[in-house]
Amino acid sequence: MLPSVTPRMPLLMQVGGVLATLFVVLAAALFVRAMLGLGTTYRIGGRPVTPEEWLRLAGPLLVAAGALMGVIAYAFRTRRPWARHVVMAHWAVVGCYGLGLGLAGELTRGLTIRVVVQAVVFGAVAWWYFYRKPNVVAYCRALTGP
Repeated sequence: MLPSVTPRMPLLMQVGGVLATLFVVLAAALFVRAMLGLGTTYRIGGRPVTPEEWLRLAGPLLVAAGALMGVIAYAFRTRRPWARHVVMAHWAVVGCYGLGLGLAGELTRGLTIRVVVQAVVFGAVAWWYFYRKPNVVAYCRALTGP
Protein backbone atom coordinates (compact mmCIF):
# COMPACT_ATOMS: atom_id res chain seq x y z
CA MET A 1 0.00 0.00 0.00
CA LEU A 2 1.29 3.45 -0.89
CA PRO A 3 1.61 5.99 1.91
CA SER A 4 -1.03 8.69 1.77
CA VAL A 5 0.17 12.13 0.87
CA THR A 6 -1.47 15.12 2.50
CA PRO A 7 -2.14 17.77 -0.11
CA ARG A 8 -0.51 21.15 0.20
CA MET A 9 -2.35 23.56 2.49
CA PRO A 10 -4.17 26.26 0.49
CA LEU A 11 -2.24 29.54 0.46
CA LEU A 12 -4.98 31.55 2.14
CA MET A 13 -4.98 29.10 5.06
CA GLN A 14 -1.19 29.45 5.36
CA VAL A 15 -1.54 33.24 5.45
CA GLY A 16 -4.44 32.92 7.91
CA GLY A 17 -2.29 30.86 10.25
CA VAL A 18 0.41 33.53 10.27
CA LEU A 19 -2.14 36.31 10.79
CA ALA A 20 -3.83 34.37 13.60
CA THR A 21 -0.48 34.03 15.37
CA LEU A 22 0.18 37.73 14.93
CA PHE A 23 -3.29 38.53 16.30
CA VAL A 24 -2.57 36.52 19.46
CA VAL A 25 0.65 38.44 20.11
CA LEU A 26 -0.90 41.85 19.42
CA ALA A 27 -4.03 41.08 21.44
CA ALA A 28 -1.93 40.05 24.43
CA ALA A 29 0.16 43.23 24.16
CA LEU A 30 -2.94 45.40 23.84
CA PHE A 31 -4.59 43.73 26.82
CA VAL A 32 -1.51 44.21 29.01
CA ARG A 33 -1.21 47.81 27.81
CA ALA A 34 -4.78 48.52 28.85
CA MET A 35 -4.39 46.73 32.19
CA LEU A 36 -1.38 48.93 32.98
CA GLY A 37 -3.22 52.04 31.79
CA LEU A 38 -0.49 52.84 29.28
CA GLY A 39 -1.28 55.08 26.36
CA THR A 40 -3.61 57.99 26.24
CA THR A 41 -6.37 57.05 23.81
CA TYR A 42 -8.72 54.12 24.01
CA ARG A 43 -11.70 54.04 21.69
CA ILE A 44 -14.73 51.88 21.12
CA GLY A 45 -16.57 52.65 17.91
CA GLY A 46 -14.67 55.91 17.61
CA ARG A 47 -15.79 57.07 21.07
CA PRO A 48 -13.02 57.81 23.58
CA VAL A 49 -13.20 55.60 26.69
CA THR A 50 -11.05 55.06 29.77
CA PRO A 51 -8.72 52.06 29.92
CA GLU A 52 -11.02 50.56 32.57
CA GLU A 53 -14.11 50.95 30.39
CA TRP A 54 -12.21 49.57 27.40
CA LEU A 55 -11.20 46.50 29.43
CA ARG A 56 -14.75 46.02 30.69
CA LEU A 57 -16.33 46.19 27.23
CA ALA A 58 -13.66 45.05 24.78
CA GLY A 59 -11.48 42.97 27.09
CA PRO A 60 -13.64 39.83 27.20
CA LEU A 61 -13.94 39.77 23.40
CA LEU A 62 -10.22 40.38 23.00
CA VAL A 63 -9.44 37.46 25.31
CA ALA A 64 -11.96 35.16 23.60
CA ALA A 65 -10.85 36.15 20.10
CA GLY A 66 -7.21 35.83 21.10
CA ALA A 67 -7.81 32.34 22.48
CA LEU A 68 -9.72 31.27 19.37
CA MET A 69 -7.04 32.73 17.10
CA GLY A 70 -4.43 30.79 19.08
CA VAL A 71 -6.41 27.60 18.54
CA ILE A 72 -6.80 28.46 14.83
CA ALA A 73 -3.07 29.08 14.46
CA TYR A 74 -2.28 25.79 16.22
CA ALA A 75 -4.84 23.86 14.19
CA PHE A 76 -3.61 25.23 10.87
CA ARG A 77 0.03 24.64 11.78
CA THR A 78 -0.59 21.06 12.89
CA ARG A 79 -3.10 20.39 10.07
CA ARG A 80 -6.06 19.53 12.26
CA PRO A 81 -9.25 18.68 10.37
CA TRP A 82 -11.38 20.65 12.86
CA ALA A 83 -9.59 23.96 12.21
CA ARG A 84 -12.30 25.28 9.93
CA HIS A 85 -14.94 24.77 12.62
CA VAL A 86 -12.95 26.99 15.00
CA VAL A 87 -12.82 29.75 12.37
CA MET A 88 -16.61 29.63 12.17
CA ALA A 89 -16.87 29.68 15.97
CA HIS A 90 -14.71 32.81 16.01
CA TRP A 91 -17.14 34.74 13.83
CA ALA A 92 -20.12 33.47 15.83
CA VAL A 93 -18.49 34.66 19.07
CA VAL A 94 -17.74 38.10 17.61
CA GLY A 95 -21.30 38.53 16.34
CA CYS A 96 -22.97 37.26 19.50
CA TYR A 97 -20.75 39.34 21.77
CA GLY A 98 -21.46 42.50 19.79
CA LEU A 99 -25.18 41.75 19.76
CA GLY A 100 -25.14 41.06 23.50
CA LEU A 101 -23.41 44.35 24.27
CA GLY A 102 -25.83 46.16 21.99
CA LEU A 103 -28.88 44.61 23.64
CA ALA A 104 -27.44 45.48 27.05
CA GLY A 105 -27.19 49.11 25.95
CA GLU A 106 -23.39 49.17 26.10
CA LEU A 107 -22.95 49.94 22.38
CA THR A 108 -24.73 52.36 20.13
CA ARG A 109 -27.26 50.92 17.71
CA GLY A 110 -25.00 51.79 14.77
CA LEU A 111 -21.97 50.06 16.25
CA THR A 112 -24.02 47.01 17.20
CA ILE A 113 -25.35 46.71 13.66
CA ARG A 114 -21.87 47.18 12.22
CA VAL A 115 -20.34 44.47 14.43
CA VAL A 116 -23.12 41.98 13.70
CA VAL A 117 -23.13 42.67 9.95
CA GLN A 118 -19.34 42.35 9.76
CA ALA A 119 -19.44 39.06 11.67
CA VAL A 120 -22.17 37.72 9.40
CA VAL A 121 -20.39 38.82 6.22
CA PHE A 122 -16.97 37.52 7.27
CA GLY A 123 -18.59 34.37 8.63
CA ALA A 124 -20.40 33.80 5.33
CA VAL A 125 -17.17 34.27 3.36
CA ALA A 126 -15.37 31.88 5.73
CA TRP A 127 -18.20 29.35 5.37
CA TRP A 128 -17.94 29.51 1.58
CA TYR A 129 -14.17 29.22 1.70
CA PHE A 130 -13.98 26.31 4.15
CA TYR A 131 -17.11 24.38 3.21
CA ARG A 132 -17.71 25.10 -0.49
CA LYS A 133 -14.44 26.04 -2.19
CA PRO A 134 -13.42 22.78 -3.90
CA ASN A 135 -9.67 22.79 -3.21
CA VAL A 136 -10.16 23.73 0.46
CA VAL A 137 -12.89 21.13 0.94
CA ALA A 138 -10.61 18.51 -0.68
CA TYR A 139 -7.74 19.55 1.59
CA CYS A 140 -9.90 19.33 4.74
CA ARG A 141 -11.32 15.99 3.60
CA ALA A 142 -7.79 14.65 3.06
CA LEU A 143 -6.91 15.56 6.65
CA THR A 144 -9.69 13.38 8.03
CA GLY A 145 -8.41 10.31 6.24
CA PRO A 146 -10.30 7.64 4.34
